[in-house]
Amino acid sequence: MEYEFPDGFPADAKDLVKKLLVLNHTQRIGAKDEGDTYESIRRHPFFEGIDWENIWDQTPPTISPNLEEYSVPEHLEPGLGKDQIMRLWEFDLSTSRG
Repeated sequence: MEYEFPDGFPADAKDLVKKLLVLNHTQRIGAKDEGDTYESIRRHPFFEGIDWENIWDQTPPTISPNLEEYSVPEHLEPGLGKDQIMRLWEFDLSTSRG
């Protein structure tokens, strides 16, 4: 598998991505972990400082592109709520049947 990382891509993130994108699924990080908590992934330096026991109560970090200048257009709200899904799919999800 061939891929490249952009300049400035954090080293810990690069290492984690490389360990996740291994073609042989038995060799990927987490593949040999017992249970369903993927401790080897949680212990990776990329996730240093994450309180896994209370992750649902934490505020997610701000994610911004690796660009010199970036701004969200004024007519868009951050996040992926119902309005954004409707805009993307051009239909009201409340009318779908499943």
